[in-house]
Amino acid sequence: MRRLNYNDEHWQRVFVKDTECLFNDMRIDRNTIPQGKYMYELADGDSDGIPCRMRPGILVNFFGTIICDKPFIPDEGDTVYLNRKDFSFLD
Repeated sequence: MRRLNYNDEHWQRVFVKDTECLFNDMRIDRNTIPQGKYMYELADGDSDGIPCRMRPGILVNFFGTIICDKPFIPDEGDTVYLNRKDFSFLD
């Protein structure tokens, strides 16, 4: 699957773990992310429309991509688990 250019996509504002981020439901090319920003992908565990995991890359149950100003994951191989209160749309 071809990844899309960050600059060509429409982004929604979301809160992830009390941090404002940008969200898109497509896979984004990491090489197009502005310098100083952090990109993570979210997974939907139960196909209920609520993300449950965040990693630098998601293969199964992809939910979307977030862009943020601070790192959530210190080590590239780590996973951050989310609950229902950790993700909400602002727009």
